[in-house]
Amino acid sequence: MEKVTVKIDGIEVQVDKGTTVLEAAKKINKLIPTFCYHEKLPIFGGCRMCLVYDVKSKRSIIACGTYVYDGMEIETENQQILNDRKFILEMLFTRHPLDCPICDKAGECDLQNWGTYWGPQNNVLPITPFEKIRPEDDWESDYLEYVSNRCVLCIKCVSVCDNINQSHSLFQLERGFETLISPVIKPMDSSSCEMCGLCVDICPVGAILFKPFKYNARPWLLNETFTHCSLCSLGCPVVIDHDGKKIYRIRSTAELEICAKPYLGYDAYNTNRLKNPKIQGKDVSFDNALEFIGQIISQNPSKTALVVSPYLSNEVLEKINKLGITTTSIITLDLLPLLEGFGDYNPPAFEEIKNAEHYVVIGDDITDTNPVITYYMKKRVVYIGEQLGRIKKLYPNFIQAEGREIIEKLKENVEEGSVIVYSSYFFGEDAKYLGEVLKKLQEEKNCKVVIVPPYPNGFGIVNNLKRISSFVKTLDKILSGEIENLVMFGEEISLFVEEEKLKEIFSKLKNKVLFTPFDDGLAFVCDVVIPLNTWVEEDGNYDFFTGQKKSKTSIKNSFKNTEIIDKILKHINLTSNLTEGFESDCTIPEWINRFKTKIWDASYFSLRSENLTNWKIKNQEVLNER
Repeated sequence: MEKVTVKIDGIEVQVDKGTTVLEAAKKINKLIPTFCYHEKLPIFGGCRMCLVYDVKSKRSIIACGTYVYDGMEIETENQQILNDRKFILEMLFTRHPLDCPICDKAGECDLQNWGTYWGPQNNVLPITPFEKIRPEDDWESDYLEYVSNRCVLCIKCVSVCDNINQSHSLFQLERGFETLISPVIKPMDSSSCEMCGLCVDICPVGAILFKPFKYNARPWLLNETFTHCSLCSLGCPVVIDHDGKKIYRIRSTAELEICAKPYLGYDAYNTNRLKNPKIQGKDVSFDNALEFIGQIISQNPSKTALVVSPYLSNEVLEKINKLGITTTSIITLDLLPLLEGFGDYNPPAFEEIKNAEHYVVIGDDITDTNPVITYYMKKRVVYIGEQLGRIKKLYPNFIQAEGREIIEKLKENVEEGSVIVYSSYFFGEDAKYLGEVLKKLQEEKNCKVVIVPPYPNGFGIVNNLKRISSFVKTLDKILSGEIENLVMFGEEISLFVEEEKLKEIFSKLKNKVLFTPFDDGLAFVCDVVIPLNTWVEEDGNYDFFTGQKKSKTSIKNSFKNTEIIDKILKHINLTSNLTEGFESDCTIPEWINRFKTKIWDASYFSLRSENLTNWKIKNQEVLNER
């Protein structure tokens, strides 16, 4: 790449030709204010806040939309530029109410910050802030609120909805000072909006608000934890805002990678949490409960089985190996047979996915299971599945099919170098067959195969557990009396086994032990219940599709999942006779519920989110009316 030399405020810097002045200034840590600019969005250049002075052409230019040339000289803080910025801020303040004390954006507002640096600290017009009224627009949403009077018309919200999420849910209504940001369809909650919250996060002022956060906390009173979302296998970077005891919101980083599962579903982690261990419904100490579990395992190791959740971290999975008892997981129903058919799976680099020319999506709607990956699918898309859902935002060539017909249609429609994207749909023998077909297409047509399970650590179970037994066979052994004790980490069993069959299985057990974050659901019917930390409460590594990443603690508890297993190990003396290996389920009985992931029903966590549940109900009501 050709290099050019630029002088910014007397400091020389070498950058690639085609770099903007703004990006060049970042190389030497020069602060140039912006409203409408974001590095992941197309250049708009509408706010003019980033004006700088080009010495050679003797004029002010916008830094975000002007490209450097060799020998360019830029001044970012001469008197003319400072006056320009002050004037722009004065114009913005003429229409923006000075209502910072009641605005949720206070403390993280660009207008507030730039006003402090360069702008007037007083009202420049002889009217009160409450007289600066513009037309309002009610989005008819339970979650998003638009305050037109605060809008600075940077249009980043529309841009992020069009260019990142691609749901095209917002547009500019009217022109000039009368411009409003409005949903394409109202109510907003039942439109094409995916409730990712990016419009809220990217708004530089308090024009778009997240209603569940409104009036709840000030950002400077909250702690920020930068971590990776552990609700699907993408592991997107997110920020958790909390006070050490409660989560107030989960939002995106500058990468703009977030979906409704954490954004709306954060409230599940504050809901009905299990605080203390229980035996037969009565609170007991951790030591007593864990000793009791140790005795169960020690007395009947061959008659005890364990179900692990793909939401557990690698550290917990490694500890589980030491228990030395039959261990299974719901991944033996879908992911394991798929990988068995495929063989050694090495995912393509994320850059290869982003730069692809052609995508073939098969199975369940990827915008329900792993929404963020669709943010990067900006070329030709073919979707082969049962029903065209939210993926219609990508304007795909839709090929309707179901069952194995999907796989046959895949063979017909794949092209040389296609990226094939699959999350979920097939179970058992069908999943194994799909794996074989994907491997063949990868070899014969140089396809990139993207396997992104709807849960976060399915690959972690494969990589860290030494032995995985069949989920169906384990439950059959309970029904036949071979297994009398069941230890469950997580509650996937309630999603994947039909209710009547689950009642029959539980009736055959002498001891039902459940590790769960929640004091409801299966906790009411199990003999021993132990609190379980989630990804927001305990450091842990996860084998995401994009590689191993660490989730960091935000809410600290007095116990750790790994320490709990260590305490159980102190009460058992076992020499494992289990041979290492993996056993998938090829035959799927009728009583297995083929749980279909939806964006609001993604896991047993999502089912406990009031925000996600209400959003689901509102969507269904409107769809029924239509």
